[in-house]
Amino acid sequence: MKKIFLFILIIVIGKSVFSQKQTTLYIKNDTINPKPVSPMIYGNFIEMGFGKQIDGLWGQKLYNGSFERVPPYDWGWIGRSPKDDITKEVWWHTGYEDPLWYLYPENLNLQIQYLRYGGFYQGLQATLIRNPFKDKKIKLAQDGVYLDAATPSRFAGFFINSHDADSAYNPVKLTVGLYPEKNFDKPLYEADIVVRNGVWQEYGIEIPALQYKGRMTFAISVEPDKTVFCDGLSLMPVNDSHGWRPEAVKAIKQIGVPIIRYPGGCFASFYDWRNGIGPRSDRKPEESKFWGGIEENQAGTAEFVDFCKMTDSEPFFCVNVLTGSANMAADWVEYCNGNINTQMGALRMKHGYLHPFKVKYWELDNEAYRRMGAIEYAKRCVEYAKAMKAVDPDIKLVMIGYWTYNRYLAEMLKIAGSYIDVVTNRSLNEDELQNDIKVINQYNRANGTSIKLCNTEWLAPCDWENYSVDGLNVQKMPNQMSFQENQITWNYAMNAIRVLFMFQRLGGDFLFSNFNNLGNTWGQNIVECPKDTVFISAAGRAFELMSHSAVSWILKTDKDKEIKGLHTQTGISPDGKQLIVYVLNYTLEGKQIQINTGNYGLSGNSIKINEVFAQTPFSSNTAKHPNDIHKNTRITKSSNRNMAQISVLPSSATEIIIPIK
Repeated sequence: MKKIFLFILIIVIGKSVFSQKQTTLYIKNDTINPKPVSPMIYGNFIEMGFGKQIDGLWGQKLYNGSFERVPPYDWGWIGRSPKDDITKEVWWHTGYEDPLWYLYPENLNLQIQYLRYGGFYQGLQATLIRNPFKDKKIKLAQDGVYLDAATPSRFAGFFINSHDADSAYNPVKLTVGLYPEKNFDKPLYEADIVVRNGVWQEYGIEIPALQYKGRMTFAISVEPDKTVFCDGLSLMPVNDSHGWRPEAVKAIKQIGVPIIRYPGGCFASFYDWRNGIGPRSDRKPEESKFWGGIEENQAGTAEFVDFCKMTDSEPFFCVNVLTGSANMAADWVEYCNGNINTQMGALRMKHGYLHPFKVKYWELDNEAYRRMGAIEYAKRCVEYAKAMKAVDPDIKLVMIGYWTYNRYLAEMLKIAGSYIDVVTNRSLNEDELQNDIKVINQYNRANGTSIKLCNTEWLAPCDWENYSVDGLNVQKMPNQMSFQENQITWNYAMNAIRVLFMFQRLGGDFLFSNFNNLGNTWGQNIVECPKDTVFISAAGRAFELMSHSAVSWILKTDKDKEIKGLHTQTGISPDGKQLIVYVLNYTLEGKQIQINTGNYGLSGNSIKINEVFAQTPFSSNTAKHPNDIHKNTRITKSSNRNMAQISVLPSSATEIIIPIK
């Protein structure tokens, strides 16, 4: 049925496609850049403490189980204030919720007692549940919990008994329960635990599959006239993938992300990697200093490496230079890559990881211009490089070269060039990047180095093609849209492909890029992770198309005419047996592309076409409509050995794979 629906949709959207304007591409036997395109340019990154990236990708079902103080979010960067109801935004879904703990039944004289700097186990706060009633239980509860109806889960938490004036500890019976949201009269599951003494102890309960689909309330009931301290509460499905949601791992592996940067972003400039290692119950949650909210540090170094292994991605760490030290960075390298006879390698083994992680790429902070000038930063790069490469000389270090630093790139290379391996520039100006490559290659030739360029964090432009079809003026529409609304559209996704076209044209001088971001970033990401599902965004569909590209060299082409709203790029595969033609059609009309293969003759008459398309440029995948961005694969025939005629759909990105002799 799905294939029939797509076929009908293609016919409806692409009606009259063969009568539309046609352009002819003349493919030349000449490459734009002799160095082959790097397969790593389709990368991404996770920023901890920003949006709900870790929260959405991670398996944890409870929010703030360590009862930390949560600073307010800074919404100013997206043009919102705390007074605005963000939940009304089109990009919002359950994955962005911050459900609060509360007591039931409600009583004005009964408040949750949060203990700060005293009586805590995890983080800096715990909660004390005191039941003053003589005849009824009270419940510490949290709404908005989702569990897979077919999957068992496990509750764990740390508890300590209270004591009376005579210091005699009395057992306290707690009931752990799950209920239809706010409906405590119809328990879905309940089980008792007994807290017997005044020593922090972990208690766990295996919860069977509940055969219930929908929002639930989790609660801990305390019997009458009893008091208990609790901290570090956790509710995880038993089928998590090393802590990660298996459906998120599957979606990202499907998209294909060759390299993932972590833990930021701005978060990296304050990050102490030691807070994210060892037993998760012992880790310290921390405030997200730039963005508000908290980072619970459940997904640290080892968990991120596990994630990259499962998604076939290269791990890429961003080191704290602004507020850290070279020794701290070197210890991180040793923890990841050192043998077990090193101090940090032995610590890694103690944490359950015998073999080195072999993390190759390390970036020397993010936006270091916030604190230091270009020359000072270059000198710090030397300091860090000496310490880090003394631990592992095979690692590759990335130096910042963007914004205010860019004009000093040649000077920075004179200072740090023999110590670093890659320079990052976040500009999307092709001339600027080509100039960087020129400066870098001049340094390489003079010094026998092989430094490359990359872009460790980029957003697609939010520009729109200025065309009008049936009275719809696309140029005016963005004025009615917020920044985040713009970023979830199919138009934005096509803009991301245009950026990837540019990275392809830079050839092998450009090593990799990291799109901003991976998941749950208030709109600008490739996967969205509501609590009950995971879906691929519009940008995710674009990356799914491009990340599997077989292009190794970009070829020069001529066009017989320029059609507004149409962007093309042509490449050739590593073995020289396939031409790959990409067509972006921003217009609301179907187009005809005639491909003159020139000196490349077709080796057969079957041409494979992969296409991603939407009803309009404003379409997007959302929690309610997760499949409004469609994809399809079809085969077309060509009887002409030197010419292929291809129809492309309105609002589409098309990959045309032509077998050649």
